[in-house]
Amino acid sequence: MKHLSSKNIPRWVFVLIPLAIITVLVCKRPSKPETTPASPPAPDLAELGLPPDWSQLERFQDILSLETFLARLETIYTKDDSWKKWIVIDEEKNFASIGTFVLRFSDSDQPAPGAIFDWKTREDLAPSRALPLEGLHIALDPGHIGGDYATIENREFKWGDVVIREGSMTLRTAGLLQPMLEELGASVSLVRSKLEPVTQKTATDFPDPRNFYRTSEIRARAKLVNETIKPDLVVCLHFNGTASKISELFQHFHIILNGTYTEGELAHEDERFQMLQRLLSGTIEEEIPLAREVAAAFNQSVNLPPYRYPEESRTSQNIGNHPNLWARNLLANRLYQCPVIFMEPYVMNSLPFITRFKKDPEKIYREYARTVAHGIAQYYSRS
Repeated sequence: MKHLSSKNIPRWVFVLIPLAIITVLVCKRPSKPETTPASPPAPDLAELGLPPDWSQLERFQDILSLETFLARLETIYTKDDSWKKWIVIDEEKNFASIGTFVLRFSDSDQPAPGAIFDWKTREDLAPSRALPLEGLHIALDPGHIGGDYATIENREFKWGDVVIREGSMTLRTAGLLQPMLEELGASVSLVRSKLEPVTQKTATDFPDPRNFYRTSEIRARAKLVNETIKPDLVVCLHFNGTASKISELFQHFHIILNGTYTEGELAHEDERFQMLQRLLSGTIEEEIPLAREVAAAFNQSVNLPPYRYPEESRTSQNIGNHPNLWARNLLANRLYQCPVIFMEPYVMNSLPFITRFKKDPEKIYREYARTVAHGIAQYYSRS
């Protein structure tokens, strides 16, 4: 057998073999992974919140002066300077940057264009109207749900054979208040008219059942208010109560207006946007004098002492040096796109209230309804 030697191998073999080896190694090398552009970070939102459309604030360009903007921001809508993390005033003080949105200030305040729907102020009503509330559309929002839902809402109090359910009481009060306001000339809509939720969701739809009645329900009511009812004013009817399962000794009364956004709340893009919606649309200019009149009516006819939040509270502050008026950021008074007064009279788990309730609950409902109607009429009657 003839042996091969390097002398017998053609030269072209010595060239092709290294090339083949290199080709195999190159082909086996892992390919570079494909990269996709990074998505922008998801906005930080409140529970069940939706990303806001900042273009809706364009209607407020050149409407408000910097002085008024800061006065509302620092005395009503915030309690510290944490807002500066998200709202930056330029050195020339001509505009504010809020993320990608830029708000231009005017030299002097101009009439605000209103919210996402046009609501009427007191000055917008016809001066020659025959009744004080003629031309006014009021929505009554009976707080909570009541009925069989009172237990899951934690708005039920039992004292012996007495069962007190806040959502049931507010609905009954609204039923008495509606014709009183209509007799004064108002058009009145009920945000709910049954002991049933407005939302189509149920408690079982959420890992935390509180999101059913605290969040989903209020957001469903806001959608109804803002897209269908479109009132000039919302009156949120509540009966105050403490977290204690033991009856309290005293009652008190206060009215809540939107404000006092905390640093954590302002970190949510939707809450930051909604605060600016209210600040710029000027709802507070209508809410404060109206709440003063309603508070005066209560102080005169019901005579309940004013409630005071603790001085160290980060989530509340007194408004206008009025003992009954407090600013808090609640979901309802934030989302409803018109003036909102949030009523908190009585204390439903107090001994004085329980005593009255056992004797004649209808008398309490009539007193509540009559007092609210009187206060509203007094405000809109003034020129």
